Amino acid sequence: MSKCHDTPPDPFTAVRLMVVRLPAPLMKTSSIAVLLAATLLSGCVSSGPAISKSSMGNLDVYVTAPQGVDIHPASIYVDGVFVGNVSQDLPVLYLKRGKHVVRVELADMKIYEHEITILGDPNHQFLDVTLEKK
Repeated sequence: MSKCHDTPPDPFTAVRLMVVRLPAPLMKTSSIAVLLAATLLSGCVSSGPAISKSSMGNLDVYVTAPQGVDIHPASIYVDGVFVGNVSQDLPVLYLKRGKHVVRVELADMKIYEHEITILGDPNHQFLDVTLEKK
């Protein structure tokens, strides 16, 4: 298993390196080039901003409402930004570590708002939202 990934590499996208015997002066330079190429191709180095997995955390939001109220149209906001509606698969939110404000809105229901501190990976956090009628 690669140190850069949580899952084993896909065998269909694996890169195979060939070993070639080179003269001694070229051996050092070529070894560095091969190592650099392997690192870049494996995805361990990216050109984008580096985000440590530990600086992120996931938050499961469970929304409930009085009997007979459909929660699926409920809108979920994080720090004032709409992130989606409630569904069977949603919401599992991947957020930066730190404080965030989660708001859930649904017609004819009181707005739910809660500040939560995301602790980062490997902490899997849960937020139980109970909507109440206006």
